[in-house]
Amino acid sequence: MNNWKHVDPAMAIQGEEVLRRLNDHGHQAYFVGGCVRDEIMNRPVTDMDITTSAKPEEVMALFEGSIPTGLQHGTVTVRMNGFHFEVTTFRTESGYEDYRRPSEVQFVDQVEEDLKRRDFTMNAIAQDYAGQIIDPFNGVTDIERRIVRAVGLAEERFREDALRMLRGVRFASIFDFDIDSLTWDGLLAERDKLPHIAMERVRTEMDKMLAGPYPARGVRLLMDSELLHYVKAPVKLSGLDRTALSLLDKLPQATEFRLGLLLLLLGANSNDADQKLRAWTYSGKVKDRMTELLDLHEAVLNLISKIVKEAQMELRSRYLEEEWKRSVLQHGVTASEDWHALNSLLPQSFYDMSNEEYLLLDELMEHAAEWRMEMGIYSLKELELSGSDLLRVTGRKGGPWLGETMNWLLRQVVTGQLVNKHDILLEATKKVISDEK
Repeated sequence: MNNWKHVDPAMAIQGEEVLRRLNDHGHQAYFVGGCVRDEIMNRPVTDMDITTSAKPEEVMALFEGSIPTGLQHGTVTVRMNGFHFEVTTFRTESGYEDYRRPSEVQFVDQVEEDLKRRDFTMNAIAQDYAGQIIDPFNGVTDIERRIVRAVGLAEERFREDALRMLRGVRFASIFDFDIDSLTWDGLLAERDKLPHIAMERVRTEMDKMLAGPYPARGVRLLMDSELLHYVKAPVKLSGLDRTALSLLDKLPQATEFRLGLLLLLLGANSNDADQKLRAWTYSGKVKDRMTELLDLHEAVLNLISKIVKEAQMELRSRYLEEEWKRSVLQHGVTASEDWHALNSLLPQSFYDMSNEEYLLLDELMEHAAEWRMEMGIYSLKELELSGSDLLRVTGRKGGPWLGETMNWLLRQVVTGQLVNKHDILLEATKKVISDEK
């Protein structure tokens, strides 16, 4: 029995029961891959994969209620008291299609043969029921040396599955490892295979990297390797400031937040970002959040430039506050919070503006949260006067005037020109309508 230190004890007990039952029926069985790697690295283990000499039908006969999740590849999902374990028959692979999927899978009898097909040495380690390590490619040593190294010839591993190149960068980023020189050479030699990989899979690797502890390291590796120049929806990172990239590591480990900073550092506008994020298969929610952030960023920079050029010195602060509040209404609270948090990290050298403009930006950064809180309300539905109230009181038919009037009231309230009280809003509206006549 193993002495797992970084696994849920209940999951470890059930996983060991799977191995024991397979062993008792004459089959070899091992924990393999990420669970063994993460235990060695003192990282939390979230799932436990198992490899075995038993054929899929033999696994299913031993475990009632198991799920044939990938019989063509020898994979069965075994359910044990609320835990799921992917159990895969020892296999070799060949005839890779589109540099991604094997067209031929052959079951074999030895675990060492199975480990040969895996991507990196750190993931080609197996462990038996007694805790004995099977490590034919010195993965434990590479973990100790903090090295990402391909199993066998890197070029062959990357030709089999081009996504492995991005996985290698992701592992180096998350673990803060170096990439072995021969593995790096193989990556550069085979990167032209990346157009065969679906963008959804590319995005998944990027998201995992950005959500990790050292995203700046991953982005620098992508810059050096130019891997993203070769994917179906290419992105050029060559213009990024390598020093500014360190800011990524200072942000909370949230993909969207870090993606927003990366887009700002790339100097992307909302139209470019919209197209790229669609091509990268990001959800509409993420796309909208990023484009609103970039729209707000551009609006703020234009606003500051305009105030410096046109407003008298003594009026600048008031205009800045009013326009910021209007921007929050237009682009949303989330965009304003994202923008404030991200721009608070950026050095003055990031901005192409005069000292006079930067002082105004600095003032906004100091008061943005305070002014946002002062607004009190952020949408039409929070007004004490509804559109139906206006139609009833005025006797007018609906039309563009109604939306324009309601939005005018909202702006007046958030900038402190009117109090959000039904009677006050109604009287203000009546006066505006009367003046129009």
